[in-house]
Amino acid sequence: LDTLKMICQNILAKNLDAETVVTTLALADQHDCDRLKMVCIEFITSPNEMDAVVATQGYASLKRTCPSVLVDVLEKTSRLRKT
Repeated sequence: LDTLKMICQNILAKNLDAETVVTTLALADQHDCDRLKMVCIEFITSPNEMDAVVATQGYASLKRTCPSVLVDVLEKTSRLRKT
């Protein structure tokens, strides 16, 4: 089952876009998929994607339902700005 979970995470990570990344991030957090979660956070915090992601309905929903995940995104963004 762990192998199947890893295969699914790899497929999801390769197919992220601004519309799906927030939902994928929430599911990764919910199912303890740390590697997929980090890939999602890196996608969201990339300068070319952040504005598009924030404009999605999924992002608005995540703010209401899972704010702790957004804290992870903010911490990652903060660390990137310091480097």
